[in-house]
Amino acid sequence: MFDLQQASAVEPLTEREKAVHVLTRFSFGYGPDDVENVMKVGAESWLRGQMRDTPASGSSLGQRLRGMDTLFMTPAEVRGLVERDGKVRDLSPKDQEARKKLERVPRNELIQAVLFRAIYNPHQTKEVACDFWRNHLNVSFTKGQQSFPLIPHYEQTVLRDNVFGDFGAMLRASAKHPAMLQYLDNHLSRRPPTDQELAEVERRTKRKTGSKERAEEAAQIAAQRGLNENYARELMELHTLGVDNYYRQKDVVAVAEALTGWTFNGGRRGSYEFEFKPGMHVKGDKRVLGKRLKEDASGGPGQGEDVLTLLLQHKGTGDFLATKMVRYFVADEPPRKLVKAVAKTYKKSGGNIPAMFMTIIESDEFWRREHFRAKFKTPWEYVLSALRITGADVTDARKVLSWLQTMGQPLYHCDDPTGWYETADRWLDPGIMALRWQFAIDLAGGKMRGVKIPDSFWERIPTDGVHPRFWQRTLTKLILPAGAGERTRAALSAVTSKYLAREQDPVLSELGPDLLALLLGSPEFQQQ
Repeated sequence: MFDLQQASAVEPLTEREKAVHVLTRFSFGYGPDDVENVMKVGAESWLRGQMRDTPASGSSLGQRLRGMDTLFMTPAEVRGLVERDGKVRDLSPKDQEARKKLERVPRNELIQAVLFRAIYNPHQTKEVACDFWRNHLNVSFTKGQQSFPLIPHYEQTVLRDNVFGDFGAMLRASAKHPAMLQYLDNHLSRRPPTDQELAEVERRTKRKTGSKERAEEAAQIAAQRGLNENYARELMELHTLGVDNYYRQKDVVAVAEALTGWTFNGGRRGSYEFEFKPGMHVKGDKRVLGKRLKEDASGGPGQGEDVLTLLLQHKGTGDFLATKMVRYFVADEPPRKLVKAVAKTYKKSGGNIPAMFMTIIESDEFWRREHFRAKFKTPWEYVLSALRITGADVTDARKVLSWLQTMGQPLYHCDDPTGWYETADRWLDPGIMALRWQFAIDLAGGKMRGVKIPDSFWERIPTDGVHPRFWQRTLTKLILPAGAGERTRAALSAVTSKYLAREQDPVLSELGPDLLALLLGSPEFQQQ
């Protein structure tokens, strides 16, 4: 007997569905004209054009970023800007409060810039790629105030400058950046002090204080300052090989030792740049993943560089990155065949990021119907897609950012080194859905401060001599170009019928927001 359901599951995607599919995976959602534009040029050509990384020509984004000077400053320049008024303790209470506000400027400007770029940059794949790597090489403002001048520079020089390059360059830039060194504590990691050094600390403290007890306490504190394994573990577990893949605890220790002395020049007069301090380094050869890494004969950071090279060339890194990339762009359960293909591209191309993206989009697996609308949007992806499809004008980002925090995904505030989780099981629960529905109601109804759906959006819906049922169908095609399910269509019809029963002279400005909120809260709009 012929199975219609089975036949539907293997039926190829239509050209419209293909356009929707690539836009929901390699952009933060389609704008009102994007589906038609992708259908004209083809999905593969569209993606290649997106990865040329040409500067955004539109004035909308540029105007929103204007005046955000800290985005392109070095950490030292940002620190100089903040501390130009002298030491905090010498300031009046009013000036101290002004200083605290000034210290938050780099963080606030970066978070707003990430949001504005994700909404308004026409080169959407760059923003999606930045999001992927931002999560993969996570750093967070939750680490403390010292991170405020560091992370904007990290976003620009580690992520954005390398997003269409190769993974090796990005990883090396990350490993040496003060934001990562501070976030995972490698700037404090050092060889354990010798008995002679501890004795000298004790003698020096006793001479200074005249107290034997304080001298012993100082020596005990100094003894605790030593090797820190945090970055070494996350470098292998999260950035390269994957959890418990290929390495053992002795490898973590060896990598941590090889990276001792990798720190940065901080403090009031510091340049906030990478610095290798030989005095902090554990000397001698190391054995990592069965390979012997010799001590840098010049007394420099070369042994740590050798660790990165070893990890970048390891088969496990290609497999781990490919799995994570396919999970992000294709399915929560990554097709093994496609993972192998992307891992092969990683090895063949030397970790070239655009080559891995093209391997995904050129694969049969990516275009299978079973992967269409198969992923569930994170709060970040949901909010962005709602703002983009409505062409929303965000003049004040604070309310949108507040919604992201309420939904559980505040920008650059993931304290866990894993970054935010991408799979549906982490986000799909009734509480999350209730928040999304309320966001949709507020956005559609114009109740969100600093955010406005422009008149041009509503002007796409013909009203002269047109029955409100046509408004409903037009809005559905606009918000859900790949079609709405039976339950969504029934809900829309019920809302329209209820409105028509009480209104003799229907007005789009009254019915439209209710229909739009329902569409933005629909199951289909939650899907990618």
